Amino acid sequence: MLKTCPVKLCTVRRCQNGVARRKAAEVSGSPLQISSFGQEKASQQSSGGLGYIRIVGTHNTVNKIFHIVAFECMFTNKTFTLEKGLIVPMENVATIADCASVIEGVSRSRNALLNGDTKNYDWDSGYTCHQLGSGAIVVQLAQPYMIGSIRLLLWDCDDRSYSYYVEVSTNQQQWTMVADRTKVSCKSWQSVTFERQPASFIRIVGTHNTANEVFHCVHFECPEQQSSQKEENSEELGTGDTSPAGQQLDPHALQAPSGNSLPSSPGSNPRSSNRQHQ
Repeated sequence: MLKTCPVKLCTVRRCQNGVARRKAAEVSGSPLQISSFGQEKASQQSSGGLGYIRIVGTHNTVNKIFHIVAFECMFTNKTFTLEKGLIVPMENVATIADCASVIEGVSRSRNALLNGDTKNYDWDSGYTCHQLGSGAIVVQLAQPYMIGSIRLLLWDCDDRSYSYYVEVSTNQQQWTMVADRTKVSCKSWQSVTFERQPASFIRIVGTHNTANEVFHCVHFECPEQQSSQKEENSEELGTGDTSPAGQQLDPHALQAPSGNSLPSSPGSNPRSSNRQHQ
């Protein structure tokens, strides 16, 4: 059931040396269920004053201690749509400002996928990628949301096409596939809609590239922003290939969040080289 209401917001920052995946914050005896890590916002319908807030850690993937770095409690008259106790976001929550992050994938800049720049990308930079058949691109949101859409910008500086699928999860253990485009030739902007469900992690897995053995993604947003889509569509006719056909590319070694370098070019041994053409 959907409902909108003014809310009390509790923002919690926790130590990230070990992921405490689940906790319950009790406000005047009313539990607020929130999970994930980093910065989180728990919400409760306004129903009067409160005197105490209790936060109980229930799990830590590294040790038996629950860590909190900072805590804030605020009030806002802004209304939020709630479904099954989770916020249904209207604005893009996959941003650096909202504490989302790219936890798997290769890029010159760790969060290039989330910085909102859909104009400045080329053969060398402005995208996040992974080797086909190995790994994925994984985005972590700051907390679980009820999500029903995402939008991607696939690298489109030439005429190549990609295939991929998308999965979502709340714990990185159980994944639900929400889009299967493994048998579709996909280019440029991709709108993905699905039945709304809780999600903290979104995994994008490339399965095919007509140019080489790497899957490249420039931009990710969640949920899909219709206003941004209209702007991009209106400018589409004025855009073109940003690189001349047959341009000689200067290979570069890119760094992944994990510290691994970009997979090598097709036809070479990925273990023996960390240099890659786009």
